[in-house]
Amino acid sequence: MQVTRHLNMELRHATMPTYVASYLFPLLLLAYEAWRVGSWVSVNGFNFMNFKSMGYEFALMIAVFAMQVIVELAFLAAAGLSKHHDFGHRLSNLLLGLFCSVVVLGFDLALQYAI
Repeated sequence: MQVTRHLNMELRHATMPTYVASYLFPLLLLAYEAWRVGSWVSVNGFNFMNFKSMGYEFALMIAVFAMQVIVELAFLAAAGLSKHHDFGHRLSNLLLGLFCSVVVLGFDLALQYAI
């Protein structure tokens, strides 16, 4: 009888809700940033000098980031209180998700100050 080896990647060890909580928000921010920059370029070209005058849109991105932090803290607290076996993997994935969101926000902030 032949024994099949299963793919043993590090990412496999975390549960599906970990990935949803970790990477859904950064993907939403990235898609919104792509739409925001694309619409700016289509109207104004590559002149980002007045990019910060777009108003509420950066505040909306900050609100999504704040929601991400709240959801991830609640998710991590629930995993910690239940003493879930993959707490360490959840923590590293959630921190990576926060880092990805901060990178997107930093890119937007750099465009607002015209690099």
